[in-house]
Amino acid sequence: MFQVTERSIVVSGSAETKAMAFQQALTQMKKNIAKEIPDILLQIEPQNVEVLSATESTYRERFLGLLFPRTRTRYDITIRVDVKIRAVILSEVPFEQKSEQLPPLQRVLKMR
Repeated sequence: MFQVTERSIVVSGSAETKAMAFQQALTQMKKNIAKEIPDILLQIEPQNVEVLSATESTYRERFLGLLFPRTRTRYDITIRVDVKIRAVILSEVPFEQKSEQLPPLQRVLKMR
């Protein structure tokens, strides 16, 4: 019923600060794991983080093409995260089935 697995996931993120780019990549990690595993996730524990690529892009932009020039920076990061996943396997949970047979009048009264 309880399962512990380890897997490696490659995710990427981009933002205007280094911290936000890294945080976006970690948020993607949780989304990807939730898509892959149909069970109930109890804990996702990162074991190791490896930076595959990290780039800093700087560009200049202007308001209306002429006014107020400013320099903008964008950070892109791609990381590989080794995670330990603890999950409850729903297919192994024994559910008890109950069914009740109500006469038509009681069914209408209870609106079931």
